[in-house]
Amino acid sequence: MRFVDYSDWFYMKYFVLWAVLGLPLSVFAADGSHAESAENLLEALKIDESLEVTAEGFRPAMLSQYAQFIDPNNGDEATLAVSYSYIQRKILIDFYQSEKVRGAIISLYMDSFTQEELDNLVRFYQTPLGQKMVKESTVIQQKMQPIMMNEAKSIQPLVQELISDFKKEIQRMRDSNR
Repeated sequence: MRFVDYSDWFYMKYFVLWAVLGLPLSVFAADGSHAESAENLLEALKIDESLEVTAEGFRPAMLSQYAQFIDPNNGDEATLAVSYSYIQRKILIDFYQSEKVRGAIISLYMDSFTQEELDNLVRFYQTPLGQKMVKESTVIQQKMQPIMMNEAKSIQPLVQELISDFKKEIQRMRDSNR
């Protein structure tokens, strides 16, 4: 049986941001104009706005973290949970927009594209069609998040079964090694 975890898409972009934190940032000093081209691309792509949309997309999940501890019939507790989800959203946005993360993203673009390619991408994304692509990508991302979350929920029983089978197999391996 082939297992496809559709929730991977939802988490993939967040994993990339976490994973790149360890990338060396010294590459910027060696090639300032290349880094400047990558920075210009981030501006043309409106990365900061996109990351805010991403953080807002996580807010329902954040809210559910707090909601599990409250009395749903208590309006004050519900209000407090909402407030905390917004605080957590702000923390996430600040993290995404930190110089360390921004530098890591720039490094990824520099590793993937030459300066000339970055300059060409910037020129494209500054056109009306390029800006429409940026705007619509954000809208599409917002629309896809609930779809992907719903699909991830629909495969949850399969995931739980897989985890259960895994635990049983690990136990069998441990038992056989005794």
